[in-house]
Amino acid sequence: MDKNKGIACMILSAFGFAVMQILIALTAKRIPVFEQMLFRNLITTGIAYAALRKKGASPWGERANRPMLLARSVLGFLGMLFLFSATAAGNQGEVAILTKLSPFVVILCAMVLFKERPTRSQTGALVLALCGAAVTAGFHAGASALPAVLALLSSVFAGAAYFCVGALKGKEEPQVIVFVFSAFTTALTGAVTLFQFVMPSPRDLLLLVGIGLMAAVGQIGLTYAYSYAKASEVSVFNYSGIPFAMLLGALFLRQPVTVSALAGSVLVILAGVISFLGERRA
Repeated sequence: MDKNKGIACMILSAFGFAVMQILIALTAKRIPVFEQMLFRNLITTGIAYAALRKKGASPWGERANRPMLLARSVLGFLGMLFLFSATAAGNQGEVAILTKLSPFVVILCAMVLFKERPTRSQTGALVLALCGAAVTAGFHAGASALPAVLALLSSVFAGAAYFCVGALKGKEEPQVIVFVFSAFTTALTGAVTLFQFVMPSPRDLLLLVGIGLMAAVGQIGLTYAYSYAKASEVSVFNYSGIPFAMLLGALFLRQPVTVSALAGSVLVILAGVISFLGERRA
């Protein structure tokens, strides 16, 4: 029963983040990226802080863990900045595919930093994921390649941030990690927004609040998915965000579903499935 709840929460999380992408694209021409990011993090910061207050836990974590919490926050901020920039100008399906490469960046980090030898399934998944990225991004040239490059950079920094989260596992409450990251990003984007604030129209304000709400749905869904079931049982369902983003991009932004995006999505999802099955056998 809990496994089914975990799967449902993971799919809900993927849907929330896909809707967030569409809302970012809809406001990108009028609202600066740092202002968008501010709204994205305000609600999540409030929810995480309330959860920690209810538990009576310190929101800033243990002193010994703060350097790693700061590293996770800086890397996560850069990943989010590149994600928002890619989403503003790119095809939503392609952005979703390329940003789903972050789990494979974690594998690369483990190989480089800790000399961990990847399993056979991890190696196969990594090769397929890189092929998927090449197919998705390889048909662009010049200025049209910029969103793909930004999405790839987002996956690199997000993957490095998740590596830090893994290092904090068992040492800090998940809500502490979420709060520190969200508070850091809120403070940084808030400071920049002071100098470039654009008064949103009522419609844009509604969309900006929607960005924050959908980010909260995505983050909370992710947290509950991993609390209801093992990562090896639910992680693969996070790839449902790719078809969600493709469909929503076609419906609300009239973006075509390209052959390269379809081929790339198949390869990346297949890589995720192979990695998922490998973890379950381990």
